[in-house]
Formats: sequence, C-alpha cells, structure tokens
Amino acid sequence: MKPRQITTIDDTARTHTVSQVLSLALAGLSLLAVSSASGQDSVPFVIPAEIDRKHAIWLNDSHPITADSARLTARNARFVRDGNPIRIWGVNLSFGANFPTHADAPHVAARLAAVGVNSVRFHHMDTARWPRGIWNAQDGKTIEPEALDRLDYFINELARQGIWANLNLHVGRTHSEYLGLPDSDSGYDKVVNLFTPDLVQAQKQFARDLLTHVNRYRNVRYADDAAVAFVEITNENSFFMWDGDQRLRRLPPYYARILQDRFVRWLKNRYGSDEALGAAWGRGTEPLGETMLQDGTFRSWDATGNLPRHWNLEQHEGCRASLSQTAEAIKIRIDRANDTTWHLQLTQGGLSLSEGRYYTVSFDASSDKPRQISCTVSQAHSPWSNMGLSRTVSLDTESKRFRFGFVARADEGNARISFALGGDSASVSLANVEVRPGGQVALAEGESLSAGNIALFAENESRQRILDRMIFLAETEKAYFDEMRRFVKDELGCQALVTGTIVFGPLGLWAQSDMDFIDSHAYWQHPRFPGRPWDQGNWLVDQKPMTDYRNEATLFRIAAERLAGKPFTVSEYNHPAPLDSQAECVPMMASFAAAQGWDGIWFYTYSHSGDSWDRQTLSSFFDIDTNPAKWGFMRAGAAIYRDAAIAPLGPTHHVRITDPANEPAGLAGLHIQHDRNMRSILQRAAGITDDDMLKAVYIPSLAPVSDSAGAGRMSSSTLAWSVDAAGKGLYHAADGDVQVVIGHADRMGPATHGNVRITSPQFAALTVTPLGDGRRMLVTACGRCENTGMQFSDDRRTVGRNWGQAPVRIEPVEGRLALPAGRWTCRALAPDGSPKQQVPVSYEGDKGVLNLSPAHGTMWYLLERSTR
Repeated sequence: MKPRQITTIDDTARTHTVSQVLSLALAGLSLLAVSSASGQDSVPFVIPAEIDRKHAIWLNDSHPITADSARLTARNARFVRDGNPIRIWGVNLSFGANFPTHADAPHVAARLAAVGVNSVRFHHMDTARWPRGIWNAQDGKTIEPEALDRLDYFINELARQGIWANLNLHVGRTHSEYLGLPDSDSGYDKVVNLFTPDLVQAQKQFARDLLTHVNRYRNVRYADDAAVAFVEITNENSFFMWDGDQRLRRLPPYYARILQDRFVRWLKNRYGSDEALGAAWGRGTEPLGETMLQDGTFRSWDATGNLPRHWNLEQHEGCRASLSQTAEAIKIRIDRANDTTWHLQLTQGGLSLSEGRYYTVSFDASSDKPRQISCTVSQAHSPWSNMGLSRTVSLDTESKRFRFGFVARADEGNARISFALGGDSASVSLANVEVRPGGQVALAEGESLSAGNIALFAENESRQRILDRMIFLAETEKAYFDEMRRFVKDELGCQALVTGTIVFGPLGLWAQSDMDFIDSHAYWQHPRFPGRPWDQGNWLVDQKPMTDYRNEATLFRIAAERLAGKPFTVSEYNHPAPLDSQAECVPMMASFAAAQGWDGIWFYTYSHSGDSWDRQTLSSFFDIDTNPAKWGFMRAGAAIYRDAAIAPLGPTHHVRITDPANEPAGLAGLHIQHDRNMRSILQRAAGITDDDMLKAVYIPSLAPVSDSAGAGRMSSSTLAWSVDAAGKGLYHAADGDVQVVIGHADRMGPATHGNVRITSPQFAALTVTPLGDGRRMLVTACGRCENTGMQFSDDRRTVGRNWGQAPVRIEPVEGRLALPAGRWTCRALAPDGSPKQQVPVSYEGDKGVLNLSPAHGTMWYLLERSTR
C-alpha cells in the first residue's frame, strides 16, 4: 500500500471504529424483532396531489425567486446565495411531466415546495416530440410553441415557490437523424456528439434557442433568469462511460473517420515523425511467452467424457449446455439459455497475473449461426473483479481467430478466463485458447503518420499506445465540455451554474474539472431486462436491501467521485419499486449525503407523465410522486439534508490522486488499473476504506488545495453501518435528537435497551426529525409499500405488468420510541398531513415513550413539546 498523501483540514479526527460508533449509537437506539407484518396488515396511504399547507408537517415558508433575485453561485466548494450556503433538495421531471398544464402547474409546484424541494431538474425534455417532449409534433425539427409556453408558466410557478430550475441541454435528442447524417448507432448520439462538428453545432443551436428564449410570464431570457440556476450540457455521456470502449470500437465509418483524423493530427503534434512515434510506442514491449492455460486445445477429458480436464462449465438459473469433442475443437451445445449471458460459462481458473504486465488472449471460435459471446479475464473468486479484459465478439459459421491484449490491474494468483455463452441458443465451437504474457505491438504493419492510417484501436497494443489513446480521448472530451461551457456562459451570457455530465472515472473527472460543479448518478438494484430493453412485461429487480450489502453500496462509490474545490451533486438517485426495502432510499441518501457534506440531490424521478398528477398507485419503478415509501420521507429528508439537521462529519481530507505535473497521463494510468472505480483509486492512493468514510470526509484532489476551508471543524453527527454474520444490515445516523434507523428488527437482542424498539415489520426505515425550531418533531416510519393486488413472482423479483390497482398501501411500523427530554403530545397524521387522532404518550419517570401502532394506519406522527 502506498503511503497516505492527504491534506488534513481538521486535526481533531475521531478514531472510533465502526463497531464503537454503532455501540455508542445503540446506547440510545435499539431494534427488537418479531416477524414481519403480513400482507393484510398493510393500510392504504395515498398522499394527495393537492395538499393544505396549513398542516404542520408541510413547509410553508417559500421565498419567491424573482428574475433579478440574488443568483445561486459557487464559492469555496459550496453553493451560495447572498453569502449563505445552500443545499439543493430536488427531484427530476421526465418526458411529458416537464410540461404540466396551466391548471396543474401551481399545484405541482406547491406540493414540491411543501416537502422542501427547492430545485427541479428538467430531464428527457428533448427526447420526444410533443406532447412527451419539446419538439414539434409534425416534423420534430423545431421547438413546439405549446411546450415552451407550458415550460415558461411552470418555471414561473416553481420560482414563486422558491424552486430553482435545472435545464438539461442534451438527454435523448438524436440530432443526426434530423441533420441527415449517417446513423450514429450509439443511442441518442452519445459519444459521437462529443467530437462530430455538425452535432456539436446542433447542440449549440438548441442551447441558443432555449436559453435566449424570453419567458413570457417573467419577461426575461432563461439565460438571465435567477430562477434558472443550473444548466447541464449532456446526460451520462463520455468516452469513458460504461460501454464507451465498445461504442468507440464499433463507430460507423463516417464518425470513425472524423475521430481517427483527429487522432492522427494529435499524434503528429505530439511526436512529429513515425520514427519518434515508433520508438515511444515500442518501449517496454515484451515478446509473446508460453501459454499459461492447461489444455487450451481441449485434448484431455475427464473419466466421464463430458468435460475437458482443467475446464469448468458453469450453469446457473436452470440454464443447460453440453460439451463434445470434435477433430479440432470443443463444441458447446446450448440446451437451455436465458437472456443473461453469464448464466452459461466455460472457465479455467488458476492463472497467476502480475500487476502492470501485459497479456495476450487468443482463441478460434465459430457458431452454428450468427451470435455473440464474450471473453473475460477476472478473479476466480469473490468479488470476481475484472482484471483488464472484457470483450464481446460476433461469431458466424466460419471459424475466426480472435486476439486481445490487456494490462493486468492487480497482482492475482487465482484469475480465470471465462467465455460467457448464454443469451442465445446457437451452439459454439472453441479451439486453441491461449493466455500468454507479452505480445504487444507498437505500430502495425503499414501504419504511419504520413499515411494517416493509424487506428484508434488495435489489438495487442503497447502500454504507451494505450496511454496515448486515453490521453487523446480525455483531451478531446475536455475540450468539448470546456467549449460548451464557454459558449453557454460567454456567448449566450447565461449566468447559471454549468456542469458537463456525470463523472466516469479519473479521466472523466478531469474532463469535468473546469465545470462549476461536479455531478454523479447512482441507482440501487436498477431493473434488469432479460429480453428486450425496457420491456415492461419482462423485467427483474433483485430483492436486496442496500442496508444488507454494504460492500456493494452505491453511496461509497458516489462519495469517491467528488473533486476538491468544487460543489458536488447527485442529480439522479433511486431504489426502484417494487423493492420490499425501498423505504431505505430517501432517509439513507439524505443522512449519508448530509454527513458527507454534499451540495445537491435530485431524486429520479417525481413523475414521467404530465396528464395524471392525481394517481393513487405506484405507476413505475422510479416515479416517487405517488410512492409513500419515498415521497412520505421527503419532508424528513429535507430537515436531515437541506436544513443540515445532521451535520457534516469532521474532519475533511483532500486526497491527491495524481501528480498535477503529469496529468492526464497519470490519470490515464489510473484508468487502466481501476477503470471507472474512484472508490478503488482512493483505496490505492491513501488506504481509504468504507469505514473511514463513515467517520470523515475524503475528497479526491487533482491539485494542491488550501487547508483553510473548514479548518478546525467539529462534528456532532455519527454514522454507523454494519452487517452481521447472517447478512442482515443495520444503518444508523444520528445528530442529537435526530435519528435515522434502517434495517432488520432482529439485529438487536431483547437485552438491548434504548430509544427505539421496532417489533414489526422485519425490515423498516424510521426517522425522527425536527420541524422548524424543534418544538415539533416528525416521526416517519414505513416497511413495505405496494399497490393493492400487486402480483409478485414466487421470488418477488418481478410483477411483470401486474402492478395492481389503487390505493397504494404501506406496511405500518409497530414499536416504541423513547422521546427527548420534555413533555410531549402526539397526533397520528392522515396522508394529507392533517391530524388524524391523538396518540398517548406515557412516561417512565421523566422519560416520555411513544408507542407506534398499525392501528393508527399511518407512517407519520407529529410530536409537540409543551411550553409549560
């Protein structure tokens, strides 16, 4: 492990272990268990579309944003307005929901403001034609006037409620289609619109048309309106995105030629001659060594004759295959396959790899009919991390030789090669499989700068060739984002804060380093579609509470994607319905983000539909407007996060991840080793663990950062998160009387004494948060959330199209809560926030105790402290 390279902003770092923090927390908080509530114990809980904000649960103190109000700015790595730090507690709107009618807009804005929402991200506004999008319904080439009018009116209504707009300039628009360019084959023109001149100009034109438009209800350009606080250049779009490498390798000729020409020009400027280029790319190359596999020709079989020795056939989820030996190959007949490719794999483990060394994988393959397979080199044990190679190849009836090189990301004594064979019923033949050290090639035969034919990708590339490609792509990407920001701010005169796209690893972070703020997205258990993408009848959501899977949790990954000196936001986040554990989503994100001192959260999404604001059911995976397990926690979340009822952890550390004199080359090296995993980079750079992130704030740095910001800061908050031997998790965040408890009731034994005891359901989320000055406290508690008559599969991973009907129902919580000092009264609240019934508060000595009960039919309890 390398020595820590940390700038410590606060020398008062606490040294509690996670178990110590958890023990301290549970001195005032415990969970005791019985069995979970049955389906018939659920109760209807429909939060209405229109609410009366006179009820105490709702916020009613919005400060309207006029066109010339003080703007939101970025200062000292924070959002600031009038010198005061501001946190964004927001939601997305998607597709038609961006354009509510004039009748609906005031009610939507008021409902958002009532739970503390202070920003709306206008997302997928550019994807479709009217009425689902902003484009003209007839030809899709111009902006639809009615869409623009509704948007004007809605932005004004939001501003009246103190809610800022976040405008996305590119999400789903395929400009190539309307410009008559060749099909980009990339989905929404992603990746290609970062370097294709005509597409960049089309994006600029849309930005000009939108941001210079004068809002008729505010009499000001969007670019000049204080209510338009944020502008995002392009959504989830980078050369280094999840499938960026594959997209670049399969670019259609028109786009590939543009990028290759730029690459050749870049190489000429960098090296000047073929001799210099060849010498640079040839350094450190290693000739091919002996194969590391045993029996890559499949000549030796076990006693049964069903499996070649040293190889393993993995068959998961009922998938089946059989192997047979031919004259020159092994044939894998697919007897039963589903749409998940890794459910059928042919593997060999036991490979020993050395970090930074180059290896070559080669094999012959064919199939009975055209299909694809993938070849991967990964760990042969949990967590099965990729070691540097993951490639998908297309097969047909003629055998082809495939050859791929990779650089090992770590020392590994038990790696494996794997061929993923699922997803198709066509038989596959494999032969002459090899994994050999070395084999790099500098310039392929015939390649030269003078001929201008140096490919962006080649097989068996030398390390320097790989590094140069990554540096070129990073510089190209950064130039695009910097130019778009300049255009928006300088040429259009837009005063909003501008970000480019979310962070995709170290090179993606560098490309965003001159934006006004840094952004990230994350989803826990995003739906998977085994067949056709987004097939609403064929999908799976694994029933995994994030609380139980700390090692896989998205929150630590997000926390590592910040950049020192910049505000940090998460503009998309969700745990999809119908997860049994979806109630963990809002309180967990709110408390973790508050403790980490993030600057903005926009949950995805409030709604996709602009004509059904009064629904009483869960309508999709992500809509939170009718989901009480999420929307019901938004008011508590606003107190926890937006109003900082849970303070940031102290101290704050800036972690240098590369030498500023050697970027982006140093970052390219990190990308080769860690891919997009910034969490892994922090671990490698300074030994930062998940436990560390529960005690302090760690922010990646690309350059020296002043130690003055936040110096000497103390923190009253604590985070604790553990998973027991049975795999059951418990998450707890606290700051004074503020509590967030999520997890399994039976984590705690009956001998544990404390402030909270939950007796049902088995898994629940509970928060205790102040309302206003603290004289009032809100208790929010919920287990499962489902529609009436929802029809789950036996494993509860899907309901297909059987989402049930109204009303939506919650699993109420039963338990007891020891109250803070004072004399308290309590009322259970109805779904509209009105007082429903008095709930007795008993006293044990001077300690008040509130009994939560399903009999109250609620997830909200309003506590009021007596002034006498």
